[in-house]
Amino acid sequence: MVKRAKLVNDVVELIPIFHLLSTETYRKVYSALLEGWHTAEELNDMFGEGYEDALKILKNAGMLEAKWRMPSDPGGKPEKEYHVSYTHVSANFYISLKDLNKVLEVVFMTDGEVEEYVRKIESEIMAGRTSIPYITKNLNLDPLFLRAIAKRSLRLNLKGQLIEIAKNEEL
Repeated sequence: MVKRAKLVNDVVELIPIFHLLSTETYRKVYSALLEGWHTAEELNDMFGEGYEDALKILKNAGMLEAKWRMPSDPGGKPEKEYHVSYTHVSANFYISLKDLNKVLEVVFMTDGEVEEYVRKIESEIMAGRTSIPYITKNLNLDPLFLRAIAKRSLRLNLKGQLIEIAKNEEL
């Protein structure tokens, strides 16, 4: 078992970790990847369809390692296999309880509620407005709340003071 700690210097970096722990399937995928390396096919056999979102959340959190597994037979194709790179979290941030409440509000939102905000943010991005200050002003949202929504969504990427639409990258 890996014994490494993920350093968290910004409270919004905790959101994908909380999201990962939000369902039983996600927790089971995390546990399986903590114990060893598994391919997508193996994870599908073990957990069904929910494993893909768990992998995306792990990647979004910066906690997923991937490598190629060579086939046992000479004519086979190599497959990607995955593993969790962190077992602990070390947090180093200072936050008011009011701001912590905003972050926790996003953590506990339903997927439908998050989706409403994501659609509004995507429309702003499509119009060419990608900076957090501009989007918060246009949508009348708190900057921390906006960053938390972007970090919770798998369709948005948070890059400093910019929000981008996530590319559908291969895991």
